[in-house]
Amino acid sequence: MPEHRRSPARLRSGAGLAAVAAAVLAVSACAANPNATSATSAPTTTAAQATTSASTAAGSSAGSSSAGSSASGESSAAGGEKLTSAQFINPLPQYPAWRTIGDCMAQRAEERGIDFTESGPSGSGLDATVMVQQVQQAIANAKGAVITFPASDGFAPVLQQAQAAGIITATMYGGGGADSGADVNIGVDWGALGKMYVEAIAEREGPQKVGLIAQAPTGTGKAWMDGVKAAAAETDNVTVVGEVYTGDDAAKALDQSNALLTAHPDVNVIATHMGTVTPGAVAAIKSKGLLGKVVLVGNGPDNGGKEALADGSAYRILLQGLCQEGKDALDAVADLANDQTVAPQIDTQTIMAGDDDLEKLLGEGWG
Repeated sequence: MPEHRRSPARLRSGAGLAAVAAAVLAVSACAANPNATSATSAPTTTAAQATTSASTAAGSSAGSSSAGSSASGESSAAGGEKLTSAQFINPLPQYPAWRTIGDCMAQRAEERGIDFTESGPSGSGLDATVMVQQVQQAIANAKGAVITFPASDGFAPVLQQAQAAGIITATMYGGGGADSGADVNIGVDWGALGKMYVEAIAEREGPQKVGLIAQAPTGTGKAWMDGVKAAAAETDNVTVVGEVYTGDDAAKALDQSNALLTAHPDVNVIATHMGTVTPGAVAAIKSKGLLGKVVLVGNGPDNGGKEALADGSAYRILLQGLCQEGKDALDAVADLANDQTVAPQIDTQTIMAGDDDLEKLLGEGWG
């Protein structure tokens, strides 16, 4: 994978920071990097070790559904699928990044001839309770596979229930592991993502006082913040001074950004792993007259990210290949059902972009 602006000299350990990470809620571009494929990590899993596919049942939970009759030549032969149905519980169906993931997942399901259903919260914010209920409904409907983003600690038990019912489970950006309830996870180590952010921030001259905006103090939000803090401790110029949470709700981003800047007036970098934060953080920076003094290190060119780089309110934004992630998730559960070997962790590729190279990277297929 291409590396971007590595500066190991700023690290006390002298080691370069990991650049392999995945981010949630980045962008809505559907094309993955045409010059790279997703990497997988050993050990691998087979369907015999994971759950086996449950049979299709009548009925489905709320959401859109599509069934295809032709299989993708790159995935499976037509008519050879053991998996007959899959449901994606989308955390933010209306948000461009997650919309892309869901659409590309549906595309792959159609190519492989698998009945596909998507559901998710109807509001603008992430609602973990609704998502858990929809996983439970998918279990009741005997879906062959369930794919979701584990937005809270409550997902592990319900995904384990799905496994016990013979349903193959996959998570997007989860923690993975035997206790997660996921047979396969698409994403990366959130700690590595935190390190990637610090690597970008550490390139700036002078002391960097960082305020973090995370989804929550638990789950993936905590894992990302822990990665940022651990990496910052290895630098000479990056210090985390505060943190706030939005629940991945764009409507809360402005208030929480203002609260962060008010409580910690020494902050000169706002860092977030969520694309939903961009409009609120940029608005807070500008309304407080801090343009040129405080910068955002954010997630994705959409939702104002590209414009923020152009006007200087953002320093770096994260890019990735969302469409491929959706396809990888569908392929993973289908391949497990076909008794093929699948790595329990499927890594995605990410890169930090600045205003000087954003267009070049977008042209290369990053998004």
